[in-house]
Amino acid sequence: MALTIQKVFDANVYINNVSKHGQASEITCPQVNYMMNDYTALGMIGTLPLFNGIEAMEATFKWTYLDNDAQMDMSDPFQAVEIMVRSSKAIYENGGLVEEQPIVIFMRGTGKQHQGGTFASKTDVETESVLAVNYYKLEIDGEEIIEIDVISNIFKINGEDMLAERRANLGI
Repeated sequence: MALTIQKVFDANVYINNVSKHGQASEITCPQVNYMMNDYTALGMIGTLPLFNGIEAMEATFKWTYLDNDAQMDMSDPFQAVEIMVRSSKAIYENGGLVEEQPIVIFMRGTGKQHQGGTFASKTDVETESVLAVNYYKLEIDGEEIIEIDVISNIFKINGEDMLAERRANLGI
């Protein structure tokens, strides 16, 4: 059996479908934390945590220096911005590259934090934007890993709609 190594090295970010190639130095995607309610009752030996939603999500972007339009888009707390991050996952077996698969991350959200940057002598200026995320989707090689749309009450894992029955029961 061959050793399989999977590596992801680089990415490009798009803001409202416009490439910002070379302007981002680091992106921290949303961390999905599940809210759990503890259930306990007479006769139970312990407590059972049950899924009850998803905590607020955010993404952080570090920029080498972002153009003016993008800074305005990322700073606006009232207007949602569409973000797409594209990357490539290289798969190696027996020391050689056998395949590259696309990684695509979709996010939608509003500006939560804007930083003007730190200026220092003979040092590149980096700024940081924080986005309050209300939509998040991760696809790898065309396969939907996770999708969360807070406003539409959608939560999918591996393409399976985990809340379809709940939405139907609620009449939404």
